[in-house]
Amino acid sequence: MGRISTIETMAASGLPHYNNLKVIVRGRPRFIDPQLDGGNLRFAIKRGFNFSAIIPDNQSEITEDVYKDTYRITMAARPGSMGIGTLIRLGNSESIGEVHIVRDIVDTSSIEVFTPIVTNYSASVDQSTIPVVSLLGTPCYIFAPNFPPFNKTVMTIDSWYKIFPSDVLFLSGTPNVLESLQEYSVKRADLFSTRSGNPGIGEPIKIYQYHIELNTHTGLLPFIPDVGTRLYLKSQPIFFRDEWGTGNIDIPSEVGPCVLDAFYGGLLNTSTIDTKIGIQTWDSFGQQANLALTGNQQWQEIPENYLVLERPIASDSMLFWQRITGNFQYQKMGFFQAELTSEGKFSFSTNLLVPKWPTNREYGWVIPLFSRSAVRCVVQFEPQAPQIFDIPSNALTFIRPHVLVDPNKRPIDRLIMSFKGSPNSRVEIRDWQYDGTLVTSLSYYILGTKEAFGQKRWLAGGFSVKPLFYNFAVLRARYSDGVSRYNAGHTYV
Repeated sequence: MGRISTIETMAASGLPHYNNLKVIVRGRPRFIDPQLDGGNLRFAIKRGFNFSAIIPDNQSEITEDVYKDTYRITMAARPGSMGIGTLIRLGNSESIGEVHIVRDIVDTSSIEVFTPIVTNYSASVDQSTIPVVSLLGTPCYIFAPNFPPFNKTVMTIDSWYKIFPSDVLFLSGTPNVLESLQEYSVKRADLFSTRSGNPGIGEPIKIYQYHIELNTHTGLLPFIPDVGTRLYLKSQPIFFRDEWGTGNIDIPSEVGPCVLDAFYGGLLNTSTIDTKIGIQTWDSFGQQANLALTGNQQWQEIPENYLVLERPIASDSMLFWQRITGNFQYQKMGFFQAELTSEGKFSFSTNLLVPKWPTNREYGWVIPLFSRSAVRCVVQFEPQAPQIFDIPSNALTFIRPHVLVDPNKRPIDRLIMSFKGSPNSRVEIRDWQYDGTLVTSLSYYILGTKEAFGQKRWLAGGFSVKPLFYNFAVLRARYSDGVSRYNAGHTYV
């Protein structure tokens, strides 16, 4: 631990005298999907060998001059999703140029559009910018009516591709006027069925059917989307690990409460792309653990460093908590043992929980305790009130402290556990088990939003878990002997 102390001392030495600093180590991030194995891509391709990344596959430069009043466009390589009926833009970028619908696919690099090209475009490499063809969107259709009060925000649609929260739909009351299409982000995407597509008219083999709820500034669309209305799913690149049993990833057993995060960025270019992430969490039986948090939809959109508390806490994690009163040992059988003082007291805490634990719902742990004498145990999730438990002697006892719902939403920033009983007595604390549905694995998506096109090089590398508490397994460490008091032993990292 000397290196950590040195970092803490050096950082603290640069602070004004009236400030203080504490370095809290979580342990190594666990990169649980660094090679993007077993997932699916949409509007993207995967590249790399020792480090996999996904990049947009929704734009290509033209390779032959395009002339006014013609219909054919030849490009370096036609993106695989640029099929018949898709929405494209020809111009200097995905946001500057003229919009068209693809009428036919000529070959692997050429398309024909329904309406004539408005102006000339040169493919000469002598100019600063070579015009590009951008895939803007793929077709969707409203196939069933909705009724008040949701007929302006909820739609029942067919889609060529799977849809996720934070996806964008191009939508208008006059969809035949392509310039009238406006972007609306998806708030909810409830997949309820699929149907067979018709490849003969350019559809894929499978069509996905969704109930879609949109985000709007007013909460309503400026028009009622009627049955048959055409809209388009914006061609934002995404990587996703799908259902339990096929796309899910096990969270390592030694990782307790943790934060989840994707790793991504502009590895080749300086510009970064706005990115959204979402998860499904699973218990060991394949039931979706976060179904209630999603509002009973498939995916839950999450922020960066999203906290997952539905995990066990290993007893050796407590070796690294702050001792307030008393001593402790770590027993050979792998249990933490508190030693009460001559006054019959012991207490320890985890200070400055980072991130702070939310109180918008109730959660807790089952803690097995074995005491050599009768003691009173107090567990407090500050700033909530202490929870008191009486522990008999020489009997394995289970207590259930819970974080309670706080109507004021004050977060938990400290956890304290203490005992009071006979002088010099001992209490064995075993692994804390989560009191509820345990999260054992997850599926996830990483979505590149806004201007994630072509050479912008949006690069997503995978997913990671970051332990909230560190323990021997997470640190790849061991304790010296497990017999003498912890303060007299050594931890090897």
